[in-house]
Amino acid sequence: MSDLWHVLGDIDRLMEAVQREADAARDRQQATREPTTGSALDGRVRVRLAADGRVDEIRLADDAMQLRAGELAEGIARAFNQAWLAARDHDEAAVAASAVDPAALAEQLREVREEGMRSMRAITDSLSDAMARIERRAR
Repeated sequence: MSDLWHVLGDIDRLMEAVQREADAARDRQQATREPTTGSALDGRVRVRLAADGRVDEIRLADDAMQLRAGELAEGIARAFNQAWLAARDHDEAAVAASAVDPAALAEQLREVREEGMRSMRAITDSLSDAMARIERRAR
């Protein structure tokens, strides 16, 4: 049974390490983000996104209120999209995600699956050994 606990401990340590690394990467990313802005309708509409991606501010020039509602809404959407794209361009994770090679990702997933299968085999073998020992002791 100690073999089983050893394998489970290894899996738990691996998962904790992955979680710590993911948390650290998220924290680094959030710490380096800066607000981004976008504008539309010749600068009459400006949108600023906070570092966390939420809309921080919408500025409308006085003459923007004379626009048709549909035109103003379209301008706000364009300014937001421009700010969002600027934030995305500065987001290392988003840039990295757009550069992911699907073939390499498939290979990594295959490796993870195989490692998982090896771990499951080790757990099953440990359980089988434990059951065999129990049976021998019971005789």
